[in-house]
Amino acid sequence: MENSKIEWTDHTFNPWWGCMKVSPGCKNCYAEVLDNRWKGGHWGPDSSRKPMSDEYWQKPIKWNKDAEKAGKPAKVFCASMADVFENHPDVVDFRVRLFRLIESTPYLIWQLLTKRPENIRSSVPGKWLIEKWPDNVWIGTSVENQEAAEQRIPHLIRVPAKVRFLSCEPLLGPLSLLHELLQVGATGWLLSSLKLKHMRVEYPRLGIKELPEQPFQWVIAGGESGPKSRPVHPDWIRSIKDQCETAGVPFFFKQWGEYLPLSQWQGENINTFAGFEVFKHQRFFAEGKGKDVNFYRTGKKVSGSLLDGVEYKQFPVYISNNI
Repeated sequence: MENSKIEWTDHTFNPWWGCMKVSPGCKNCYAEVLDNRWKGGHWGPDSSRKPMSDEYWQKPIKWNKDAEKAGKPAKVFCASMADVFENHPDVVDFRVRLFRLIESTPYLIWQLLTKRPENIRSSVPGKWLIEKWPDNVWIGTSVENQEAAEQRIPHLIRVPAKVRFLSCEPLLGPLSLLHELLQVGATGWLLSSLKLKHMRVEYPRLGIKELPEQPFQWVIAGGESGPKSRPVHPDWIRSIKDQCETAGVPFFFKQWGEYLPLSQWQGENINTFAGFEVFKHQRFFAEGKGKDVNFYRTGKKVSGSLLDGVEYKQFPVYISNNI
């Protein structure tokens, strides 16, 4: 099986390359860096989107056959070098082709992650909304800070997928997903964002008459990697983990990223990190974003993903009536 470098999936499939930055989480976009390395020029509002070859589009067909033979679905993240739900004229035909491919590969779990959840319902085939959303399509949105959560979560919970998920990566600030109330649009309606039970309210602007009992089935969190990355405060990660445990939602901590908090070093010999530079981030964590924390600048591979000595690599339960 061809493994992806992304820890929470098995394969990565990019039907096209190219995107445009829309929020602070995009500031150090690894995909743009990679595209520039290949002199692609596929980022920004006036750029084109790079189509992939017909041969490349055959890869999921093979993965589906392998998964069927193994008797176990394989996860496919689509797309790491683009946003499936970007409004760009170049991607319209590609997207139609992608949805047909998804429907023809029931042994693949398609993980669609977007920063544009407001475009999901207008982009997917109508039968997915009217008849039945495919069991093998997990839909998620990136929420790097509270502002992004408030803007994107209300759109995600309108999607009738069995698995809806949040990617809090790169996490740029504290996130309140359980106890805080998020304002929906300009109407003043309020909703609790992670676990909602026995609530019967109306949200006219979004067309929501009754919120799902459990809006999310999975939460991913992680810090940023790369030379220009921003550190993630351990309290932010702990808070999300605790909220998920309270709500009974699987939690996946992907990575610390470029910087490892000194408090998270689990080895007995602190001299192991003697060669790494130590940073203080008073200015970054100012204005209520978190108390001062010292970090080793170790890089992603060394920093790892242990939170207080524990690995959190939880996944939602996959249940399908189609296979």
